Amino acid sequence: MSMPAVKALKEQYPAIRISWLVEGSVGELLAHQPFIDRVIRFPRSAATGALRRGNIGLARREMGRFLKALREDRHDAIVDFHGIIKSALFGLYAHGRRIGFGKMYAKEKSHLFYHETVEGREKRLHKVERNMLLPRHIGLAGDIPPLALVAPPDAIAYVSRFLEGEEIRPPLFALNPFSSKGSAFKRWDIARYRELIRRIRVNDLARIVILWGPGEEEEAGALQEESGEGVFLACPTNVPQLLALLQKTDMYIGGDTGVMHLAAFAGTPVVAIFGPTDVLVNGPYSAKSTVIRKDLPCSPCKNKDCRERSCLDGISVDEVYNAVSAMKEKTGST
Repeated sequence: MSMPAVKALKEQYPAIRISWLVEGSVGELLAHQPFIDRVIRFPRSAATGALRRGNIGLARREMGRFLKALREDRHDAIVDFHGIIKSALFGLYAHGRRIGFGKMYAKEKSHLFYHETVEGREKRLHKVERNMLLPRHIGLAGDIPPLALVAPPDAIAYVSRFLEGEEIRPPLFALNPFSSKGSAFKRWDIARYRELIRRIRVNDLARIVILWGPGEEEEAGALQEESGEGVFLACPTNVPQLLALLQKTDMYIGGDTGVMHLAAFAGTPVVAIFGPTDVLVNGPYSAKSTVIRKDLPCSPCKNKDCRERSCLDGISVDEVYNAVSAMKEKTGST
């Protein structure tokens, strides 16, 4: 959700050179976006893996190469969209004018590490709009630009081979019944997803591919087997490959996850099932989206140990199915 702000900077100041510090396979995705000139990768996996094996020398070399790359340029500005202590410390190590969020949006006292802070006026501001405050502080004018992410050619080819090999024809819906580790409190019940799949298939709305991530393949496979004909288990994907797969689908159905936002910026119509998280801050940033949620006095909340789950258990299969049917009619999926 930082990408629109970064793209806006590049569009207004095309001569600037943008480097993006990131970790994980999302770096490969960023490297293929035309508004990003350079990707600096934080080697967390390599360094921690070396430490686990007791190879302290290798861990030091990995971190040394990373820090050297971080200090390689004299940056005119270091813009911290993340706003946590880790990102603030990396900014402190690099050379440049450090800009970040003030107390309202910063976490872990990260605001203490910036030369300039940008204060918010509205706590419940969507993160895409919140992130735009930083480039506007620098001098950006204009609206939030539309964002259409580019998938690398090899990722597109990988997904095409999967779809052709499984003989999967459109219309195709992507369904993600999972959430990230530690976020089970955001998940709609798997049995309701199963019934939703049955309704979609009985009424021949589309074929379905079930998405899954690390540690979720077994549960996803069981759901696929129980759902029968016309329901497929997604191929293993990294972030660029997942984007390519989402771009091949006619609709995304799932909860509040990073995959939901990737689907929105892939241009895929989204039906999002929201429970305790704040839709005003974290909703899909797309005109082709529908959010299903319950307006309860206790929502939004951050109580991961809630046993009531009224915000999620109150959402029926009928409500989600009707939203899916309406979205298909609205977007003209065929």
